[in-house]
Amino acid sequence: MKNLNEDIERICAYCENAVLISESDICICKKVGAVSASDTCRKFTLDLLKLSPIPKALPDEDTVFI
Repeated sequence: MKNLNEDIERICAYCENAVLISESDICICKKVGAVSASDTCRKFTLDLLKLSPIPKALPDEDTVFI
């Protein structure tokens, strides 16, 4: 979780203030109004629940002990 904010794009699709409209590239923002999902603004606040988790790497078959 260290430096999490630096690795994530600051786009409206990941913002707390925006709600993504289904099957479109438009978000409704509480602060700005209708915006593109790839836009950004100074009111950006990261919503961790909108991020998809990074899957864990599976171990190699040679290193698995039964």
